[in-house]
Amino acid sequence: MSSITTPIFALAIASRHAAEENASMGVLVEGEKQNSSHSKAFCKGCLNQHKPALPNVIDVDAAGDSDAAGSGSLGDGWMAQAMTQITSVRGVRASMAAHLVSCPFASAAAKKAAQSAREDKKRNRNGSDSEDETTPPVKKHATFVAVDKVMKQSELTVFKGIDIPFNSTQKELVQKQFLRATISANLPFAWTVNPDIIKLFIMFRSRATDVMPSDAVLSGRLLDESASNVEKQLKKDLHGQYVTMGSDGWKDGYTVTGVTAAAQGKVHLVDLIHQRGKKKDGDAMCEAFCGHIDKLEATTDCTVVGYVCDNDGGSQNGRKKLVILRPWVLATACCSHQGQLILIDYLKENPEAQKTAEESSALVGWINNHERVRDIFDDVQTGGDPEKTPLAYLSGNLTRWTTHSIAFNRLIRLRAPLREAAVARDKLIIDAQVGAEKNKKKIAAMTKEAKQFIALLDDPRFWKRLQKLAEDIEPITFITNINQGDSTRADQVLLGFAGVFLHFKKHKIPSVAKGMMQRLEKRWAAMDQDFFVMALVLNPYEKLSRFGNDAGIDVFVLEGILLNLYKRVNSRPPVQPLTDAEQEDKERKEAAVSAAFLNYMSGTGPFASFEESRERFQNVHGDDPILVWRQFLNSTDVSDLADFAILLLGIVINQGGVERVFSDMKIKRTRLRNRLTFKKTEKMSKVGAVIRAENMAAGLTTAREPRKNHDDSRVAELIAVPKYADILENEDPADDNTAERVSSRLVNSRAAWRKLFTSWAVSARQEEMEAEEDEEESAMTVPHTASRKKWLPRSLSLLFGGKIQKEPETRRPRKAFNREELLMELLAAEHSDEEPDDGELEGSGDDYDGDSE
Repeated sequence: MSSITTPIFALAIASRHAAEENASMGVLVEGEKQNSSHSKAFCKGCLNQHKPALPNVIDVDAAGDSDAAGSGSLGDGWMAQAMTQITSVRGVRASMAAHLVSCPFASAAAKKAAQSAREDKKRNRNGSDSEDETTPPVKKHATFVAVDKVMKQSELTVFKGIDIPFNSTQKELVQKQFLRATISANLPFAWTVNPDIIKLFIMFRSRATDVMPSDAVLSGRLLDESASNVEKQLKKDLHGQYVTMGSDGWKDGYTVTGVTAAAQGKVHLVDLIHQRGKKKDGDAMCEAFCGHIDKLEATTDCTVVGYVCDNDGGSQNGRKKLVILRPWVLATACCSHQGQLILIDYLKENPEAQKTAEESSALVGWINNHERVRDIFDDVQTGGDPEKTPLAYLSGNLTRWTTHSIAFNRLIRLRAPLREAAVARDKLIIDAQVGAEKNKKKIAAMTKEAKQFIALLDDPRFWKRLQKLAEDIEPITFITNINQGDSTRADQVLLGFAGVFLHFKKHKIPSVAKGMMQRLEKRWAAMDQDFFVMALVLNPYEKLSRFGNDAGIDVFVLEGILLNLYKRVNSRPPVQPLTDAEQEDKERKEAAVSAAFLNYMSGTGPFASFEESRERFQNVHGDDPILVWRQFLNSTDVSDLADFAILLLGIVINQGGVERVFSDMKIKRTRLRNRLTFKKTEKMSKVGAVIRAENMAAGLTTAREPRKNHDDSRVAELIAVPKYADILENEDPADDNTAERVSSRLVNSRAAWRKLFTSWAVSARQEEMEAEEDEEESAMTVPHTASRKKWLPRSLSLLFGGKIQKEPETRRPRKAFNREELLMELLAAEHSDEEPDDGELEGSGDDYDGDSE
């Protein structure tokens, strides 16, 4: 600190290092530094303004020693108190002079000297900051020192942005955003220590490295804090809610079980569990299911009302044992898998369709595997115009069931250019196939293969069989799309089964119709019919309107089924035995539910107003039945029935959420990041799901429009029980991560198709054998009741039979593309006016490329 020698610097300097200068001015004060280089300084004029009006108290300037101002140190006496009430000045010459010039309490002499000092500084800007103005400035000369290049410390040479430091609050917010960006963009944790990334951020702000977290901080403290916040929010979201749990297995070096919880149309990841060394028999699986339920209910205070799992041996037996132990839990098999199983049933009942699927897959594989051959077909597609982009030749994927339908429809769409190329350019195709091959045997084999596919493309019978195959599997893929959403209800699944059943009931091949009807009836018989039927009946937009003339419905029988199902759901043992008053209240609620159901079926009482305004309400709010029942929760007479209806209609009966979690994990655990632990991956998945939901709610990301894999004009013909087109609009876009996709395994040869079909058939046969064993053992999954024996179980043929509209003789022609009309020189092709999507359907498990258990 420079010394002060003129009246202008009439300041008390709070520093031990300035003791001698202060002593020469008549004041001795000691104190702390403002920072490592400068001391605090206080204006004497400002200090005197806080002098107490007491005798024997003198001004600071008149104090001969420190005792005059107080007791002898900076922290004592009135001066120390005054220093806490005024603003200090940084103890450098320029700062003190600037204060004195504008200070109203400084003397005239002090202000004059301060002004003079400021003018001296202007005249000598290149001088030293020393208090001794007589010392001439020292000229600085550049000194060059030869330094060995190896000994130089590495540094980043980059254009620097603005130099503004970050405070602690800003640092915390920036680091949290770094974690969000890392999870959202699926970046490796070490990206923040990449030199080029650091250069990039320094170009925005030179102090960026002060707040950029390291990979250890990102994957450690920040990830743990965010995951903890997600867990707290999950507890709030599930508190007091009816929850459907689901679990599924996945193999990626380790066997892992994913556990999810679905509530209010959203699926949350709850846990990832290592299954190494654990049994998978029925007893072990039942114990695991009970453990999942108990843990979730204990931590979130929710009510688990449903459980969904696979229908394989261990899971199936475990689910049935769970229902016996806990009948209040409505446990069902995953209904999204039923689409694949029904597709297998169809291919087994229709060998001609299986052969056509094999030929189509081999044809597409042949085109895609020979680039020069593909170029010929592409050239015919575009008419030789290089500005046009040809449509791709799609292959079905082993683990994406709906892609087979998309691939077949794409092949039908390309029928005209493919046939034109096969006929008009057959020699060019053969030459392209053979290429520069010199071996005669290989040339003969290649020529034979090319001629076989050329003949197949020119065979009208093949295209007719392919058209029929696509028409038959389209309704199957349609209900598969519906059944895999995060908000799929039991009534929608039942209507999907009925629609496919009635579709094949009208099939032109009697053997296929009979075989498919029997297989669908068998699958329906294995389901909890009380639950599914009552879910459809409690849909206020449906009620009994979808049942056929042969259903033999009796409202009083339905009332008995409803009451027994209500008692079953509410049979959870109480913590304490019920008192007489509580038992009476329970019986009163059961009677109220029964009476409310009769009013609901007749549209009287509290339901009369809704029946009158149902159409208007539906036009405004859509056809969500849960929204309707929520309006009756405050009605005393029907509140219990409304709560029960919301419970049934809110159960999500698929594992789509679990499979989407596995898909997300597959993206995160790449080949370069395979050392990520599953617990860390679990945290990343949970945090990532919340980030996607928040960005979607804030409008920062655009929701992908529902895929249109089915022509709108064709939807009404797919199933005899319609009202499915709107269901696809509610699909969850949570996994809309198009930046990175899991590599697919395509079916592009006859051998691949046979292998795929064989694996499907083995799985289906195993399930049939297990079902037959269960029938022999008479395993009860749902308690039988008197009313159930009278009406349920009931076949699909009886429930939805009766007068059925006659199927049109010919399918409605598809509209052709204008650019393809010029290519239809050989045969008129039927084409769709909507291009099928190249990718998988969202929320279907399409992203999942692992081995399910």
